[in-house]
Amino acid sequence: MKLSSKSILLLVLMLLSAALGAALRPTISLADERAPMDLDAMVPTSFGDWREDVNRMAQVVNPQQKSVIDQLYSQTLSRSYINTQGYRIMLSIAYGKNQSDALQLHKPEVCYPAQGFMLLSKQAGALDLLGKPIAATRLATSLGQRLEPITYWTMVGDHNVTSGIDKKLTEMRYALDKRIPDGMLVRVSSIDPDTARAYAVQNQFANAMVEAISPANRTRFAGKLNTFQPLN
Repeated sequence: MKLSSKSILLLVLMLLSAALGAALRPTISLADERAPMDLDAMVPTSFGDWREDVNRMAQVVNPQQKSVIDQLYSQTLSRSYINTQGYRIMLSIAYGKNQSDALQLHKPEVCYPAQGFMLLSKQAGALDLLGKPIAATRLATSLGQRLEPITYWTMVGDHNVTSGIDKKLTEMRYALDKRIPDGMLVRVSSIDPDTARAYAVQNQFANAMVEAISPANRTRFAGKLNTFQPLN
């Protein structure tokens, strides 16, 4: 059967597209190029005015059962901290060695309602971490009389991402460099009827935590500039 010129052109374009896709497919794991991730060791149990509250179980909302979490994420960390004034913060970190859409399942606006919480509000915000603005999301949730304001931020590689589109663009830019990025979602929350106070204390907690993490690992938690810069 003789192919028309149009069919031949279409076939050539399809072959070129497939070849280009294969050429751009990332093959190097960014996580394998860096020191192994160890959340338990990297995040101190005591820093600034905060210490881990070992006498109280962290009431951290998890998006799935442990067996499912182990499949989705390379590591997770859940702790409860308390300061000298008796204020408690709940910390949850989900880390995925191979960044994918699965990490989005850990987003609080998804997992909190799945646990029976009402999502009262959602707003974009910025944390001041070591004098650098980090894009974050702030939620207000409730379960009966329990009011739990939440702050969280997302990392793809060493870059703080602000939205689903930003996340995808950052993954594509890593792909152009043949890298498969890792990903992290850091969430802090507290049971507090005063949301303004809660967000302020959560910012203080996050800043103290990041400052206490070793400089060699700090960018994995707080990132570089929001704008993507080529890897060295």
